[in-house]
Amino acid sequence: MPDISLALPDEVCTELGRRARARRLALNVPVEELAARIGVSDKTLRSFELTGRCTLVTFVRILEALNALADLQSVLVTQTRSIEDMRVQAQSRQRKRAFKKQPPAPNGTAQ
Repeated sequence: MPDISLALPDEVCTELGRRARARRLALNVPVEELAARIGVSDKTLRSFELTGRCTLVTFVRILEALNALADLQSVLVTQTRSIEDMRVQAQSRQRKRAFKKQPPAPNGTAQ
């Protein structure tokens, strides 16, 4: 399997669709059956397997139906490297949202 960490976003999507198809075939599940299980059309599932494009909800449903949902466990998890890092992380306030962008200064002058 190719290393997706070096791929472009479209290549990552295509590879995920290819992997989902390979998993479906390994489980011997027809497209029609999987599509019915997750509540999408056969065309939507086939399109995902070819392009890797679908909604996030559909992607999660596909993973769940293919018994691969646990593969998402480590996605976007903050990694700690040492006990000190763990202490700092525990003491820091976890952000709830991104900072607001400052509006540009009037007349292009610096603030």
